[in-house]
Amino acid sequence: MRIISMEQGGDIVSIFKRWSKGIETIKKLLEDMGSGYQFDKHFGYIHTCPSNLGTGLRASAMILLPLLSVALTPHQLEDFAKRFGVQARGSAGEHSPAGPGGKWDISNYQRIGFSEVELVQKMINGVEALIGVEQQLEKGVAIKQSMGKHADILTHN
Repeated sequence: MRIISMEQGGDIVSIFKRWSKGIETIKKLLEDMGSGYQFDKHFGYIHTCPSNLGTGLRASAMILLPLLSVALTPHQLEDFAKRFGVQARGSAGEHSPAGPGGKWDISNYQRIGFSEVELVQKMINGVEALIGVEQQLEKGVAIKQSMGKHADILTHN
């Protein structure tokens, strides 16, 4: 089962509240039927995909990074995003290139050991960091300078 809350724009609070309400509504329905979500005190919520242990929350935002998409290979951009605790997926999913205009799906990289609120904040912080680099490129700042201490990925890939 996948519970998704999404909308155009950047109202993360509204999206999160709607998602939380959906989670709680389904939880109550399951409990009323004598069932519930599988939960382990050590691992958190149990899912069919091991990468989603913990909360299972994948908060994501679609953003345009046209200049970064030209300056970096898809693999470099994925590695760069990890430095900020987020995963960059192209328009066709994991390990695919950016979509039209440099469109990337940016989401929290971790799923276990953090609350839902912390995971959403990680996504927000990562998106802000990537947009900040894109804005530096828009001003004509060189890619190495825009990437700062993370520019080492340019020589490793």
